[in-house]
Amino acid sequence: MSQPGYSASEMMIVTAAHMLKGARTVFVGVGLPNIACNLARRTVAPDIELIYESGVYGARPERLPLSIGDPTLVSGATSVVSMADLFGLYLQRGLVEVALLGGAQIDRFGNLNTTVIGDYANPKTRLPGSGGACEIAINAQRSFMIMRLKRRAFVQKLDFITSPGHLSGGGRIQFLDISAAAAAARASACPAPDRK
Repeated sequence: MSQPGYSASEMMIVTAAHMLKGARTVFVGVGLPNIACNLARRTVAPDIELIYESGVYGARPERLPLSIGDPTLVSGATSVVSMADLFGLYLQRGLVEVALLGGAQIDRFGNLNTTVIGDYANPKTRLPGSGGACEIAINAQRSFMIMRLKRRAFVQKLDFITSPGHLSGGGRIQFLDISAAAAAARASACPAPDRK
């Protein structure tokens, strides 16, 4: 049996890019989300407005940005504003259609962990943290997650909830007045973990 000419990560990137077809605005996460969003702009969604946490709206980078602070993001961008203005004027006003985020762990309710693996006070691994992911996940109209497919990433219970999905299920998300539509999109976009 021959090996496919692509990796699992490459297949996820292409699939995520195709999910952005027809989207107008997308808040771009770091890592795999960054690659997927830029692929979408160059293929299935050429008019998509890429939004980066560093304050860049409508980024049209000539090359793949290395980080959210890469200078290539500002060349040709629609606007460059402070992070506070970006979050207040675009994200919190509901003008971001899709958020594409990554993480270290996700559970069946679409909650995301990018903070710690293990106990918070004495973690096995300390991760980068939320950055703006919590606010992005809560305020975007829809949120999609892309993560490397490992058993330890798809867990029954997160070590830490950084960005809420449906929290513990039921009506908990409505109690906190978090967009139910955004939470539902996260939960439906999460594949069932491999039980083997």
